[in-house]
Amino acid sequence: MASKLKDFADLGINCSESRKCPECGSSRTWLDGKRYVQGQAIQRYLCRVCGYRFSENHNNERQTISDCQICALETKRVKNLVKVETRTETAPRESNTKGQIVSFAWHLKKLGRSNATIKTYTNRIENLAKYGDLNDPESIKSVIASRYNDNSTKRLVCCAYDSYLKFLGGQWTKPKYRAEHKTVFIPTEDELQLAINSGHKESVVYSKFLYETGARANEAARLEWTDLDRERKKATVKASKNGNSRIISISEDLMKLLFSLPMNHETVFLKRPKNARSSAFHNRMMRLAKTHNNPRMIKIHLHTFRHCKALREYHKTKNVLHVKKVLGHRSINTTMLYVELYTEIYNDLMPEDYICEIVSNAKEAKKLIESGFEYVCKIEGEELFRKVKT
Repeated sequence: MASKLKDFADLGINCSESRKCPECGSSRTWLDGKRYVQGQAIQRYLCRVCGYRFSENHNNERQTISDCQICALETKRVKNLVKVETRTETAPRESNTKGQIVSFAWHLKKLGRSNATIKTYTNRIENLAKYGDLNDPESIKSVIASRYNDNSTKRLVCCAYDSYLKFLGGQWTKPKYRAEHKTVFIPTEDELQLAINSGHKESVVYSKFLYETGARANEAARLEWTDLDRERKKATVKASKNGNSRIISISEDLMKLLFSLPMNHETVFLKRPKNARSSAFHNRMMRLAKTHNNPRMIKIHLHTFRHCKALREYHKTKNVLHVKKVLGHRSINTTMLYVELYTEIYNDLMPEDYICEIVSNAKEAKKLIESGFEYVCKIEGEELFRKVKT
């Protein structure tokens, strides 16, 4: 055993008996090479606590260290002292910031904000705290302007910090960033079916569920067995992102596929880490794009199924209220974006292809909706409805 320890020591590996530091008394020391005096090797040590460097001879007597070693030691001590002082100054500040963020999260909870909003806002505030002073709005403005490229993201970060500053009782001039209108990619039906049938069984069923219901990815991930009505072929989609819960009809084939999955956990689809499914889906689309020599496949993502569901439902019914209900939107303005998208993509319905009606009360509006009319907008206190000419 002694010979093995000697061999390791010759290699500079610290597996010998620990030597106490003569400066601080700690036994946490490292081997620090050897020096030779009159042909005799003397082991050197370095204290991991105070940085003191020392050596011992074969009689375990302390050796005199050189002036060069003393200078190096004093320099290291000064550096260590600076680090300790810096940590001492920043520790209370960091602790105070973390405490304020926790209080802010609880404040949002008491205001009735959703868990998703609370998580998003606190994450944004924590990220801002890394690069700026949360108590200095001008510093935060610089961070937002320099670290984020997308105007939509900048707008979200401004909203999060505005809410945080109001919680602290502060004020600032909120920057105005206008959200950019992004073009939504709509694949062909063949491309959609190719995307759905990629991956293993659970991935195929998951994609098919998104395709038929138009649910968000996180809504499908939270689907439970009790949400499925096998007899009526209905699926209850629980609300997320401040939306509405809804009951969606699904095909018999999809229902059979859902119940063919293992029922050994509470949710229908196995729980995965955040963004794991979207990352795996993107990797499959990359492979399909290469295999089929079709770069359009890369632009398909899990939310694409929701866009396509909205367009299919509107094409089938021309009823914006029906689409709003299927997608679980709270605001009809959000649903109207799909109507504009439908017109941009297909461009097969011009203004002269519609019958337009104007109403001023709820009773008249109800009659129009029952007749197949859809709400368009409100002008000068009166509501406009339209229906496709047959």
